Amino acid sequence: MNNPASNWPEHAAARNTHNRMFEIVQRHLGGLNDISILDMPCGAGLFSSRLAQAGMQVTAMDIEAVEPFKFDPAHRMLADANLGLPFDAEKFDALVSIEGIEHLDNPRGFLRECARVVKPGGYVFVSTPNVDSFRSRKYVMLRGYHHYFGPRGDSSKDSGHMLPVDMIFFRGAAKLAGLEIVEINVNEMAGKTWFKEWLRPMLSRNLPLNMRGEIPFYGDVILYALRKA
Repeated sequence: MNNPASNWPEHAAARNTHNRMFEIVQRHLGGLNDISILDMPCGAGLFSSRLAQAGMQVTAMDIEAVEPFKFDPAHRMLADANLGLPFDAEKFDALVSIEGIEHLDNPRGFLRECARVVKPGGYVFVSTPNVDSFRSRKYVMLRGYHHYFGPRGDSSKDSGHMLPVDMIFFRGAAKLAGLEIVEINVNEMAGKTWFKEWLRPMLSRNLPLNMRGEIPFYGDVILYALRKA
């Protein structure tokens, strides 16, 4: 059997997710020099390397040792986030998790762990497939599952995804974890047309007011910046 870690793509995130996440990190952390940050799941280490090149002190974590690894393996820790994050409380200035929360057994518990390991006033940056988008809702209607959550058999989904994380769930989980959402963005606003804009008020009318805008209607991936009280 092939080692799944060796088959993992070098860039596993959706298009423009890394670029947009880096912009958000820069915007909220300002000068990046000497900021301690946890990147998990780090995958092939591309984003960890980018953070380090910007001057941050990066700890990378994943459940498997993906090879080839694009960051310093001396700063990579292997651990299962389902069992909690193996770090002391308030260890990091910030934490970034690109495409991780939807892989976990307990997304709410994961956000509590994120809040635990960052310092007061620190930031948590999370991205996840945007299951509230028009495209994902169309997938459900036509195919029976959300975009990026297609079946790989009768007991597994695309890329090891487990649980779709919608905006209402995420807002509630963040609040319970003591995290304030300070920015919501998407990887890109692709697919916007006059017809979809005509549909948007009708398809969004039953949602809370703060969910009726272009976000989360567009964008394959939704990105959150959160601040610990």
